[in-house]
Amino acid sequence: MNWNKLLAIFLLASLFWACSDSDKTAGGTTDDAGIIADLNVAGVSQKGPFVKGSAVTVQGIDCKTMELTGERFNGVVNSDKGDFTVENVSLSSTCAVFEVTGYYLNEVTGKESSDPITLRTITNLKNRKSVNVNVLTSLEHERVKFLVTEKGTSFAEAKKQAEEEVLTAFGVNDITADKVQEFEDLNIFEKGDGDAALLAVSVMMQGDADVTALEKRLEKFVDDFAEDGQWNDSKTKKEIAEWASAAKENGKLDTIRKNVENMNNGDKVAEFEKYVSGSAVGMTSSSNVILSSSEESSDSKSSSSFTKVNAGSEYDAAANTLKDLRDGKTYRTVTIGNQTWMAENLNYKTENSYCYNDSAENCAKYGRLYTWPDAMKVCPEGWHLPDTTEWNALLYGTVGDIAVVGIDEVGRNIRSKNGWLEQGTGGGDATDALGFTVLPGGSGDSSSYNGKGYNAVFWTATSYNDLHGYDFGVNNRNAFGFSIENKGYFGSVRCLKGEPVGASSSSSSAVSSSSVAIPISALCKTEVVDACKYGTLTDDRDGQTYKTVKIGEQWWMAQNLNYYDSTDMNVKSKSWCYGADFNKDSSTCDVYGRLYSWAAAIDSVKLVSDLINPLDCGYEKECTLPSKVQGVCPSGWHLPDNDEWNVLLETVGGDSIAGNFLKAYGSGWGRVQGKGVAETDAVGFSALPAGRKRGLSSEFDDVGFSTFFWSASQDEESKNHTFAYHMELGYDQKNAKLTTFNSAKDESYSVRCLKN
Repeated sequence: MNWNKLLAIFLLASLFWACSDSDKTAGGTTDDAGIIADLNVAGVSQKGPFVKGSAVTVQGIDCKTMELTGERFNGVVNSDKGDFTVENVSLSSTCAVFEVTGYYLNEVTGKESSDPITLRTITNLKNRKSVNVNVLTSLEHERVKFLVTEKGTSFAEAKKQAEEEVLTAFGVNDITADKVQEFEDLNIFEKGDGDAALLAVSVMMQGDADVTALEKRLEKFVDDFAEDGQWNDSKTKKEIAEWASAAKENGKLDTIRKNVENMNNGDKVAEFEKYVSGSAVGMTSSSNVILSSSEESSDSKSSSSFTKVNAGSEYDAAANTLKDLRDGKTYRTVTIGNQTWMAENLNYKTENSYCYNDSAENCAKYGRLYTWPDAMKVCPEGWHLPDTTEWNALLYGTVGDIAVVGIDEVGRNIRSKNGWLEQGTGGGDATDALGFTVLPGGSGDSSSYNGKGYNAVFWTATSYNDLHGYDFGVNNRNAFGFSIENKGYFGSVRCLKGEPVGASSSSSSAVSSSSVAIPISALCKTEVVDACKYGTLTDDRDGQTYKTVKIGEQWWMAQNLNYYDSTDMNVKSKSWCYGADFNKDSSTCDVYGRLYSWAAAIDSVKLVSDLINPLDCGYEKECTLPSKVQGVCPSGWHLPDNDEWNVLLETVGGDSIAGNFLKAYGSGWGRVQGKGVAETDAVGFSALPAGRKRGLSSEFDDVGFSTFFWSASQDEESKNHTFAYHMELGYDQKNAKLTTFNSAKDESYSVRCLKN
């Protein structure tokens, strides 16, 4: 018998014995202690209903801090109607997170989904024995946590507010959180107004999207909604509005009703159709207003009527020309990689467009300058304003690969040979190698114009916030990348052929397979602009504070961990300052953080001391780790595994170029003259060349040239269980490697922690 486990069970049981039966409320809660004891929780899990065998987990979460307590209970979905029961749930707090992962029956197609999905619910189990998991509970999840942790709102009030805001976001205005059950009580098979709203939202979010696209919609909503309770994703809202309008007209909603009722054994479901419409998401499907050429020329039209000016266009691929039928102007075009661009700046007049210095001659030469709102809608029919992802598809690979040759060379390749003043020694003479022909048309605002002859500024379709958008700049020396500007600023427009990225399932063809498109959620920093989203983390164990950064959907430490447990000889002997035997000199730790063996990184001392589930892990040790390994990381953070490292690498453009964007700019990378690859730190990760310690020897190497970060994932195939994965960056490589090569567990590498 495992006496450690028996002792742990005895201690846990003694906590419950201390409470008298009279203290317990229905549902197994103890009011004064905030404890859940041996509760059996039932519920239904629905996108459409999750299928039999889908995984259900219940995790404890502190009602005030929203930190997971580490308590976890598992169950499965019992049938294809999504019903489940998780037995004997015992928690130290009344709050919990329910999570269901599995395949589901798609209400729109009536078929089982091609891939699994995960939905979750955050709830208070006090006086509750039933918890449903659905789309609405998933959409409110992060908003509730934000209100509690950042605004100091009580859990109950946060739930109420978040549910009202979610309903408002989908135009469900005839019911409020006061008049509808809590989201975890709703069921698409029931007949109340709240149930109807749930089914409507679930259907609209699904639309014609596959599982991957649906997950992205849900994730974008959650991220966008968390801080302000507003849904600002106009692109997705428009897609949903158009789908909803078509579904009403073509009878699709009747088919959906039949599908859901078939899933419900033929029983009727609520009147969800009344909540399915374009106006439900604050959009209308008929958002285009077509103006005639005579209307366009009128100075009396207001900017509000200028929603979309589409009177057609003619593209001649053989002649490489585009004719704008709105005003008859013809522009040169150029195909680079898999993209076709205008090779001249647009010169179509709108309400908020201007000629540099109010000179018609400048408009004829450089095109017009537009505010961001007008730039967003000014391209001819069949063309669009490119976003940052599409600019990156041009810059990374097709124009000379900015990640390898640098911004100076790319600047030369896209600038016109003529018209630039003082081209400068840094950028040399322009070559216009690919015919993109950037002219120095300058920019401006309501008070002045500037930069003609020296720079060009192009609006992108990517918004930073309500007041600011991203632009792409080129100056007389280089292509200086993305900046954030007020949307009232004046910039040039280059239009790109085809539908905007994300506008249709075929939009991915706009990006060449040989080029790399980097999501704007990752690109946030240049030499002159730092728009990354930062935070701080204070380690309660020693009081050290670390910079953190949000990259895509993940929060990472933006510095290497430097925690040193002076009381634990086992850990002390397995973590090091670079070049210092037995920690005699800590100065390198102040710069690079500590180097940890894998056993120290996963905190094997703590794992083996666990009373309930002791694990003996490390060099030549075989063990199965939990799904999240806190390891040596501070509370609320954990050692990332391979899946989480891969999410990071994919977010910054893929492992083939991620290294350039993860490495700290100007921080000692590549001391061999002429052989290093330019680092950009474009996502704020700020990796330093911290080097490593080799095995059990006292040999340190690679500082200034490489860095290595431990993963929580082991090499399950390695002989004698001696290898684990690490993520590696090198001074002379633009890629990032997730590998076990030369990665024995007794090596000592850096640690970056990921927020739970």
